[in-house]
Amino acid sequence: MLRRRELLLALLAGVPLSGALAGSLLRGQTAAAAEKAAAPAEPPNIPLDPPTPGAWTLAVLPDTQYYSESFPGLFHAQCAWMLEQQRARNIVFALQLGDVTNRNTPEQWVHAKAALSQLDGRLPYALVPGNHDYGPGGNASTRDTLLSDYFPVGHMSTLPGFGGVMDPQRMDNSYYLFGAGGVDWIVIGLEWAPRDESVAWADQVLKQHPGRRGILITHAYMFHDEQRYDHLDTTRKEEWNPHSYKTPGSINDGEELWQKLVRRHDIPLVLNGHVLGDGTGYLKSLNDAGRSVHQMLSNYQFRKLGGEGYMRLLEFQPDGRTVKVQSYSALYDSCLSAPDQRFSFELD
Repeated sequence: MLRRRELLLALLAGVPLSGALAGSLLRGQTAAAAEKAAAPAEPPNIPLDPPTPGAWTLAVLPDTQYYSESFPGLFHAQCAWMLEQQRARNIVFALQLGDVTNRNTPEQWVHAKAALSQLDGRLPYALVPGNHDYGPGGNASTRDTLLSDYFPVGHMSTLPGFGGVMDPQRMDNSYYLFGAGGVDWIVIGLEWAPRDESVAWADQVLKQHPGRRGILITHAYMFHDEQRYDHLDTTRKEEWNPHSYKTPGSINDGEELWQKLVRRHDIPLVLNGHVLGDGTGYLKSLNDAGRSVHQMLSNYQFRKLGGEGYMRLLEFQPDGRTVKVQSYSALYDSCLSAPDQRFSFELD
């Protein structure tokens, strides 16, 4: 058995670790090893809350791009932790929010595939492409992506939860079905800068599944000012709006997705990444039926090591209403304590 320091060095170097091996690293005291081997100081030791009996959990992985590029071991360890905790925390689905890679290169897609494939047949997962997953070097100047080369529709369609795709040959727009907490859910995954035809497809999929509550995942939807991206709002200074890129075809930002899709359906949860700097945001809006829609931005890539292994955990409480949000690091085995990283909200 390797010592903890050697385990951490292997992790940061990108050496693939088995689930058990990664678990042995992530349990217990990792602070000393992290400080000596990896340089970043461990944040305050805020432990992850114990799982609530009868609750179920969504695990959310935003912007894994720097893991795929430089720290693949951290990506691997995140997935290994989810499997290790799957039963104890009743983790029913994992959601990756785009920018799977940083430069859309085969090497980076290989790293992402190696990490996420641990979940195949064991924990259902969905992923969407971000701007860095398109075009030469991830510049989003085209809609060419290697996503479907490494996560082909033929393979993904055999995994639990898979519902379907818009294009039979591409994973850019996909949907998934699962049940949890006595509720039937549908996950809609939309491409970067969703085209009009992608939004229309999502609208039809939702209409074909009446009675299911929706979760929308897409890379760019909300900015860190806790408002939806809106390229027509000249009073705000928002960066990285999808309309500011050279991505071809029609484009819909957050406000356009709200008007054309989200407000018209029972979609209580919208999740996105993409935004740097203060990579958090939360907005509650009412849809056309007067029901609450909770829209949430999370992104950790601006932290050291491309994100320090943080993921967002959404624990749906057995009361059927309360959702507890925590930002947890699989590297440090601790949580962020800021109010925008640790809070709760209530579903209708």
